[in-house]
Amino acid sequence: MNKQDIQDLAENALHEACRHIQDALGVKTGDVGGLFFSGLEEERIHEILTRYIQTELMYQSSEKKE
Repeated sequence: MNKQDIQDLAENALHEACRHIQDALGVKTGDVGGLFFSGLEEERIHEILTRYIQTELMYQSSEKKE
């Protein structure tokens, strides 16, 4: 998985999390989510998700070596 794949996965994870919350709340559009997750908030979430993905990949790689 390359850097772009990881970034895409993190982006999709954020969209899915927002969609799940919006569905549960009956939200019809993603306008508020789009505003909330822009700028610094979006950067923070992407950084966290990217580190999580990288950690999963690291553990996955180490398990294959065993």
